Amino acid sequence: MLKRLLTTAVILPILAVVLFLGGRWLLAVSLVLALIGMYEFCTAISKKTLPIHFVGYFFAILYFALLLLDNFHENLFLFLMIFILATQFCWVIFFKKTTLTDFLATLAGFLYVPFLLSFVYLVRREVDCCWGVGHIDHNPVVEVGFHFVWMIFISASGSDIFAYLVGRGLGRYKLEGTPSPGKTLEGCIGGILGAALIGCLYGLFLYSRMWYFDFFTPVIFAFMAGIGAIASQMGDLFASAVKRSVGIKDFGNLLPGHGGVLDRFDSIIVAAPLIYMMMWRCC
Repeated sequence: MLKRLLTTAVILPILAVVLFLGGRWLLAVSLVLALIGMYEFCTAISKKTLPIHFVGYFFAILYFALLLLDNFHENLFLFLMIFILATQFCWVIFFKKTTLTDFLATLAGFLYVPFLLSFVYLVRREVDCCWGVGHIDHNPVVEVGFHFVWMIFISASGSDIFAYLVGRGLGRYKLEGTPSPGKTLEGCIGGILGAALIGCLYGLFLYSRMWYFDFFTPVIFAFMAGIGAIASQMGDLFASAVKRSVGIKDFGNLLPGHGGVLDRFDSIIVAAPLIYMMMWRCC
């Protein structure tokens, strides 16, 4: 527990600074985390790293470079098609050294880690643009993207904290038949409601301090945090399913007390795309 708290105490300030800076700083940090997470995922599935996985790493770097373009959405389909075809080609070339599992792990590893994790950057960047604040000569503290990107972490962390507290105090009905049978239904519901409560309070704070948020912000943020909490719980269960399937406890040991990058970000990378889509609806 002490290692976990110390690691969290180190990570949170760094995370806050990177999210505050946004732009290429956030993109670079996200890329590093994506490459590490993809390595952990591919290694866990295939038990060892084989040549075909480097195709995934190459295209992960290429994908994050693509995000620098303003019109990257227009090229996304073409990029994914080239990635799939290139992976197929390399599997044929390295057929004697690789298996079908390696081929599928490369595809799944890219879509699960770099692709989903990139939505943290996209929320930070795109929301600035669609609200128009990024083009106004104000202090960077008031950029809308900075405030909205924290909804991803409110959803995931709020769900984790309240699910744990409610599950410990009121939990009766175990989630039997799931990858995490020790968790309870009450804990899951408590996590969703708790995240929604934090989202509402966060919305109230922004409404009272920032001129570009309106009266409905607390309600909208509560709804988004609740949906994000559901996604984060699904992300946690999915990661647990992967680890149970391959017989490991953690994806890695890079973060003392937490495990690997995926062990810490498994819920965040699934919540991020949902928050991104809801942000666009709100805009």
